[in-house]
Amino acid sequence: PRKSVGTAYLAYSGRLLAEIAQALGKAKDAAQYRDTAEKAVKAYRAAFTDNGKITSDRQCEYVRAIAFALLGEEESQAAADTLNRMVAENGYHLNTGFLSTPFLCEVLAKYGYADTAYKLLLQDTAPSWLYEVKQGATTVWETWTGIDANGHPSESLNHYSYGAICGWLFGGVCGIHYADGVLTIAPTPDKSLGSAKAAYDSPAGRIVSGWRYDGDAVTYEFEIPANLTADVTLPDGRKLTLAPGKHTV
Repeated sequence: PRKSVGTAYLAYSGRLLAEIAQALGKAKDAAQYRDTAEKAVKAYRAAFTDNGKITSDRQCEYVRAIAFALLGEEESQAAADTLNRMVAENGYHLNTGFLSTPFLCEVLAKYGYADTAYKLLLQDTAPSWLYEVKQGATTVWETWTGIDANGHPSESLNHYSYGAICGWLFGGVCGIHYADGVLTIAPTPDKSLGSAKAAYDSPAGRIVSGWRYDGDAVTYEFEIPANLTADVTLPDGRKLTLAPGKHTV
């Protein structure tokens, strides 16, 4: 029922369909969907921004506009700045729902607020992922307080949506990106977590990326499958091209 959400998704879906049609060799369809996406972006900006500025008091509106490329780069940075402030003012708690939570930490980290993304990841009071863990959860709940402090359950207790944070654990924390036969790895380590390691069984074979802190020093471990090379970018600016095999950096 919220028109800003529907318009944002029309732009996002149109863009995806254009890419799919292009890959399938359907140029006419690709042009049609691309046109739909472009018009939806214009409609979103006209109806739901003030000359490219989001004015909502909801975290989700900032996340979605940035993640779906509905804003220019400077506008996205300004929106991320505001989003970061909103999260901090909320005691480093999120207030996003199913549709924007998957993009929240990714957006924050991309625009310079990885520390805030980690504070959200490691938050253990509701609403948060680790609140569920503290309550003894072995599944992901439909609501952030699926079992309250008094032990009373509500809604579904096996409902994956909020578990979409795992996408950022693989693609952000450990930095694995594999598409169209191209592997890039750009981890985002943070001392608050201490260490992390992810293994992805891709169509090309198992890809592993991990890191660990020893004091202020960070050690990285990578495993690249056969017949593939990885372009690795580290937070200190180093760029490496890794051949198949195991590597410690």
